[in-house]
Amino acid sequence: MVKARHNLTSDYAAAHFLGVTTQSVSQYRCRKTFCNDRVAYKIAVLLDLDPLVVVASVNLERAQRAGDETLISFWSKYATGAT
Repeated sequence: MVKARHNLTSDYAAAHFLGVTTQSVSQYRCRKTFCNDRVAYKIAVLLDLDPLVVVASVNLERAQRAGDETLISFWSKYATGAT
């Protein structure tokens, strides 16, 4: 979404724009890894989204992958934006 919104034509350009490596962008896109909270916040700002919802959504996905029911329950409250 960041690439499309800001007319970035490559993972390299997106990585430079976000301040991360090209490999990181590729891994985020392929859902092999998750961005950290700093990058999630930056993405939210760049897309005019609520930073809390974006950060919570990333942490929710991370908790789901780990199967951590406590964190799934916690982050679910914030990832919907209905706090």
